[in-house]
Amino acid sequence: MRKVKTVVFDKTGTLTEGVFAVDEVLPCAGVSPESLLYWAAHAESAASHPLGRSIVKAYGGALFPERVADMVEMTGGGVSARVEGRSVLAGKKTFLKDAGVAVDDLEERGATIYVALDGVLLGRLRMSDQVKPGAALAVRDLGVNRLVMLTGDSSSAGREVGDRLGLDEVFSGLMPAEKLEHIQELKGVDGLVAFVGDGMNDAPSLAGADIGIAMGGVGSDAALQAADVVLMKGDPVSVPEAIRLSMATERIIVQNIVMILGIKILVMVLGILGLAGMWAAVMADVGVCLLAVGNSMRIFRVKTRQGKE
Repeated sequence: MRKVKTVVFDKTGTLTEGVFAVDEVLPCAGVSPESLLYWAAHAESAASHPLGRSIVKAYGGALFPERVADMVEMTGGGVSARVEGRSVLAGKKTFLKDAGVAVDDLEERGATIYVALDGVLLGRLRMSDQVKPGAALAVRDLGVNRLVMLTGDSSSAGREVGDRLGLDEVFSGLMPAEKLEHIQELKGVDGLVAFVGDGMNDAPSLAGADIGIAMGGVGSDAALQAADVVLMKGDPVSVPEAIRLSMATERIIVQNIVMILGIKILVMVLGILGLAGMWAAVMADVGVCLLAVGNSMRIFRVKTRQGKE
């Protein structure tokens, strides 16, 4: 951790709360907002992504799981399902375009989910996410050379969070495999690369980075298994805390090695010269051991920035 020079963050659930709210329901001509939410909510009713759960919450009406069949969640893209026997797609613009749906090229603001019924666009849902309270402090306190964010969300949503936090680079609209490609490009350029993520989509990047850091409080099982470091709190402030602990641990290890070897060599020389007896030898063994243990206990005195404030 002390050798990390580039920290790469996922966005949703890592730097942001991952709790989305539907800000705008924008149906196409001839489609009611209620109908748009009905089809989207049923398609997303069994989805695991926070965007899907927020759509179901925004719908607020009764869901009929028996009407939903063949639901498939495409990682980093969206969901497809058959609702009342009709084909429903809900996801990113590229996801619908790849399925042959004609989608407008209007500028997106924030996270946008497009919904199509039987290959015809019904409309889109604009959603927002809140930056975690500790994200700005974590980014400011890292002390690394490069800060990067990789997200599958739209470029507008990525830029908004990146500008607010002062990140060096933001790459948006990425699939999990594309995130991993960016990680591989960053490795070996300037020190070690750490990737911080929490979701199932982040597992390849967590495994591919020099150091994968998973948010233990909110992370998926796949992310926790792929990571090298698991933070027990789902707070990005824990990342600079871990780096400071790593640096403090190295200093204490070096101090202990110098102290142990220095005292033992000194007593050995004095013993050869006949200036040190049995008590000096005991002190060079047991006494130095106790000193090393006592010095190691200082790791508990490393104060986090959050604790100071």
